[in-house]
Amino acid sequence: MSRKPAEKKGGAKPSTKKRAATAKSAPPPRKAPLAWRLFKLGLKLGLVLALLGGATLVGGYWYYAQGLPDLRKLDDYRPPQVSRVLAADGTVIAELYDERRTVVDRAQIPDLLVHAVLSAEDADFYRHEGLDYTGMLRALYNSLRAGRLTGSGSTITQQTVKNLLLSQERSFDRKAKELILARRLDAHLSKDDILTIYLNAIYLGHGRYGMHEAARYYFGHEKLADLTLPEAATLAGLIQSPERISPRKHPDKARDRRAFVLRMMVKNGYITEAEEKAAEASPMAVAEPPRAYVADAGWFADAVRAELVAQLGEEAVRTGGLRVHTTLDMARQRAAVDALRGGLRALDARQKFGAPLARVPAAKAEAWRARRKKALKDAPPAPGEPVQGRVTAVDDGALIVELGVGEARVSASAVARFAGEDGAAPYAVGDVLTVAVRADGPHHPDRMKATLVGAPQGAVVVLDPQTRDVLALVGGDDYRQGPFDRTHAARQPGSAFKSFVWGAAIDSRRYTAASTMIDAPETLRVHQGKFWQPKNYTRKFRGPISLRNALAQSINSVAVALTDDLGVPAVHAFARAAGIESPLADGPAVALGASEVKPIELANAYATLAAGGRFGEPRLITRVEGPQGPIALPELPLEPRIDPAVAFVMRSLLRTVVTDGTAKSLSDLPRPLAGKTGTSNEARDAWFVGLLPEVVIAVWVGFDTPKSLGRKESGGHTAAPVAKAYLAAVEKTGPDWPPPPDGVELRRIADERHLAADDEGREEVFLTGTAPTEMAPAAGEVDARRFMFEEVGALDGPAVAVPSIDVAPLPPTLRPIAPAPAEPAEDPLGDAPRGLDPIAPAPSPADDEDLPP
Repeated sequence: MSRKPAEKKGGAKPSTKKRAATAKSAPPPRKAPLAWRLFKLGLKLGLVLALLGGATLVGGYWYYAQGLPDLRKLDDYRPPQVSRVLAADGTVIAELYDERRTVVDRAQIPDLLVHAVLSAEDADFYRHEGLDYTGMLRALYNSLRAGRLTGSGSTITQQTVKNLLLSQERSFDRKAKELILARRLDAHLSKDDILTIYLNAIYLGHGRYGMHEAARYYFGHEKLADLTLPEAATLAGLIQSPERISPRKHPDKARDRRAFVLRMMVKNGYITEAEEKAAEASPMAVAEPPRAYVADAGWFADAVRAELVAQLGEEAVRTGGLRVHTTLDMARQRAAVDALRGGLRALDARQKFGAPLARVPAAKAEAWRARRKKALKDAPPAPGEPVQGRVTAVDDGALIVELGVGEARVSASAVARFAGEDGAAPYAVGDVLTVAVRADGPHHPDRMKATLVGAPQGAVVVLDPQTRDVLALVGGDDYRQGPFDRTHAARQPGSAFKSFVWGAAIDSRRYTAASTMIDAPETLRVHQGKFWQPKNYTRKFRGPISLRNALAQSINSVAVALTDDLGVPAVHAFARAAGIESPLADGPAVALGASEVKPIELANAYATLAAGGRFGEPRLITRVEGPQGPIALPELPLEPRIDPAVAFVMRSLLRTVVTDGTAKSLSDLPRPLAGKTGTSNEARDAWFVGLLPEVVIAVWVGFDTPKSLGRKESGGHTAAPVAKAYLAAVEKTGPDWPPPPDGVELRRIADERHLAADDEGREEVFLTGTAPTEMAPAAGEVDARRFMFEEVGALDGPAVAVPSIDVAPLPPTLRPIAPAPAEPAEDPLGDAPRGLDPIAPAPSPADDEDLPP
């Protein structure tokens, strides 16, 4: 019997087959739930996406953060600001700007306006860190729905970044940069600083930037603190779309937007519902828009701007936010404007200036139009070119004129000058006028702007001689028709220059106010064998005459004799000392005003005489204030140039011009006016310069293109009435002339013989040591000197024709002199429009001045 083999300790190992059978019979392992597996997968994918997203964000941030603007430029935020020019009384006469903006600090912005802006634009401004994520998601949703970037969702911080540091383009790149900069800006500046910058930077319609200028434009407030609740809500609502909801253009839309802002202010707890209802019930009222300039002061403002640019530069003037205080006296300026317009209207009436060239009825209009079209070569006229225009309609005072090529509109203000005293329209349909297309208007043939040309113009300058402050400056009859400033245009002064000849004579101490001169014909050799015989305005000669009366009557022969005897350099020197800076003619004809001077230059030279011989440059600006404080300007102190005693004697002589001379029409004024008239050849220029202790006025009247003003026109007849109207309006009272200075003595002389006299003689002024010492003969005594004068003609009596005589101090009757100056250029005013005189007056044969050929 056989035995089972013994099993090894631990049991026998099953066979392979048996293990396989055992494995097949075991239960399968349990799988993880699907949700768990999906969760783990999602976790892994999320981790990967987070890593990728983080890397993208980091990379994107790094990419878009490169080359971003430096936020430090906002630390000292200085945007362009409007500069304002103010008259002496504070009236704004001009605004100079690239952007109309006035920067205010946080203390000047009322909480009422801040609450309105926050409610309208960013209620959580003081709680977020520059970005409103909820608003961003809302904006993203709206953009996806629209298929484009729709904007909105931007915080005030983002808007500030976009407006000041980035472009306005709508793109993902710009938006990414905006988000980065907004976070940086929020960390860089305080909330109040960001809000202040924002409220000064935003555009609010009609060319206004910032809340200050918007409040001034829409509601007339100079301070934001004056805003009411409805006004603050209106301004806050404008930020969204200033032109679309402008209260001036679209009051209904502005009212709706205001209501929304008010509701949001209630929601945010800034106002009560009662306040909301009261504000909603208020009308959408806006103030009259402030004027960018005062038309009557336009010439003065232009002169101020030119001076500012010369001293500070164009950019500082147009962007610096300057407050420019000036010397302009608005009452005097308006009086000067009115006086000049009145004088020009009177001249128009006398000489028929402005009358139609012709009248073309409708039946002949087509033929006229064809001729004009051919004359213009089928092209619209160039700006400033004088052309004929036929009136086709009168529209509320304005004229519609056809030019042959296109139509133009002449404003009512340009036409008003020629209206009758009763305001009747001066022109009718069919009248043909001379017009010029304006350079500042549209040049489309269907809508050109034009002005009337061919009438005389004028200029007025009023100075304070003691300070040289320019009190009034009028460069033409209407600034709106063109800004050309004739106070700075050079023209021949005629006899108005004689004061400097007489001044040189008195200063030489060889002549006195009582010196006897001989007014007689005198022939002078000029150049190339030609001769010149100066004539007086009356074409008559007076014989013996005192120096005082010779100036009062504006005697040409005496002026030429004095210049020849003293020497032209002496006359030049005295004129230069007084303030004449323009080139002067080199010859005796300079005595009759052959040179050209500017009205403001002549006024200033006479102001030197009125100020006791002290010269100073005309002053327009008293002080300039910038955002950071006062800006220093060069001082213009007065300096002594002429002996005060000589200046006193000259004022005395010029007083006689008014009391007994060519300006006697002004003698009934209550003030002690001194002055001098002037008329150039053929009455092409008419002048008057008047002196009072505190005021000097210079008036010029003439055509822009020099030609005669007409028969019987002269300085005394044409320009002096303008000065009289001004003086009567605003210079009724004032100080008297000061007493004679050292170096002047008063002596009595025999009126007819100009010799020393007893108590029976008249009083005359002399420089100390120049008074006559020879006593006049007693009544009944024979006096050879008097006998000779009586034979020649009355000393100071009516004008008489006398033969040429050789009486000292006149030099020989025939003597060579330097060549006379050439005739003035065709258009010495340069850019002045070349007008066509509608009715050309015949030249006057009676001229104040008679220049050599």
